[in-house]
Amino acid sequence: GQITTKELGTVMRSLGQNPSESELQDMINEVDADNNGTID
Repeated sequence: GQITTKELGTVMRSLGQNPSESELQDMINEVDADNNGTID
């Protein structure tokens, strides 16, 4: 499966965090091996 920035944001908010969209995108970019905008 894949995780999008929206899904990552939902998970992080459920854990009490409040990341911005750019922070979420940075997190995805750090581990996005094939540069498709999602975590595989």
